Amino acid sequence: MSLDRTVLTPLTFSQQETEMVHALYAGLTDREGFHRFLDLLLTTNNACAAELVVVRKQPLQIDHLWYAGLSDEFIDWYIQNNMIKQDLVSRYATFQPPSVFHSALSILDELDVTEDYKRWQKDQNMIDSAWLVVHCTDTHTTLLTMQRTVEQGSFQSLELARLNHLVPFIRQAILLYQQIDYRAIAKKTLVSVVNAIPQATLVLNEQAVVIHANPLAEKFLLEASLLSIRNERLMFQQRDIQQAYLRSAVQVIRASMGQDEYDSDTLFLQREGRPPLIVLIRPMESTDLSQGGALVTIVEPAKRKLPAAATIGQYFSLSPAEADLCEDLVAGMSLKDISIKSGKTEATVRSYLKNVFIKTNHIRQGALISSILCALLH
Repeated sequence: MSLDRTVLTPLTFSQQETEMVHALYAGLTDREGFHRFLDLLLTTNNACAAELVVVRKQPLQIDHLWYAGLSDEFIDWYIQNNMIKQDLVSRYATFQPPSVFHSALSILDELDVTEDYKRWQKDQNMIDSAWLVVHCTDTHTTLLTMQRTVEQGSFQSLELARLNHLVPFIRQAILLYQQIDYRAIAKKTLVSVVNAIPQATLVLNEQAVVIHANPLAEKFLLEASLLSIRNERLMFQQRDIQQAYLRSAVQVIRASMGQDEYDSDTLFLQREGRPPLIVLIRPMESTDLSQGGALVTIVEPAKRKLPAAATIGQYFSLSPAEADLCEDLVAGMSLKDISIKSGKTEATVRSYLKNVFIKTNHIRQGALISSILCALLH
């Protein structure tokens, strides 16, 4: 079948191009991925097959594949036998930088075309491929290819030029898909890690929205009256604690994004007749996957053994008096309360605290308490 060039008038092609771009971006959320886009691509361009493939460079193999115009049996055979090693065009393209669409016929002089490859091409009745390197890294290449039979003819320069109108959209859509996929994997990994934490822990994003609560946190929030989640925000019953939390959360998240030297913080929720509930707020560092955020861990002293002075002193190389001070701070006592308990003046207690700050490289009580609990809580 010869190519009917009447279907490629500027108006008709523009309409087809728009439909392909819509299908391309729909692939970002479609469970079938980019299959619909590839279907449109091959029918619009009079091709018999189209593939979008992620190729691992070393060892050379296919890591992921979308396709149209090929049977499942053929794809299974191709992957299981790692035929990409025999596919001269794909193998060549895998090691090229991102560019525009090319015809396989234009690179024949650069390929070592063997008799086996010629026989394979003849058996498949193929004459040409159009290929595009969408994206590449040191380890992988994302490659888009279309094949034509002898009857369909080779790709002409005008057709390749029109295909190149799609290249910016293809490249952007694939990069967006990779980011979405990467973030989804990373989120699953983060959720797994947080779920394994032996304390009730919540994850805040860069806007202080609660995006995950591990099972212990969910159970705790169901039973607790001092704090809850409303409108995806962590809310405290006590107004002064709510204000302190908001200040701390903002500063901790800023620190997670590299915008502030403020580190972790600790809040104590006083309870009548019981030890105070401890809330640790720690930065979750900004990465390629997120803008930053925070981990909020709730410690119930009645169910967790808080670090003793001897353990704190040994771990942080503190004097007995400094270690005793830290034990009392972790228990939620104020400097005034510690002064009364120890029989020392507040000035003396503050001098102990200053020495502890120097030895532990901290400048705030909240960060100091958080470090002690994160290091020594059992």
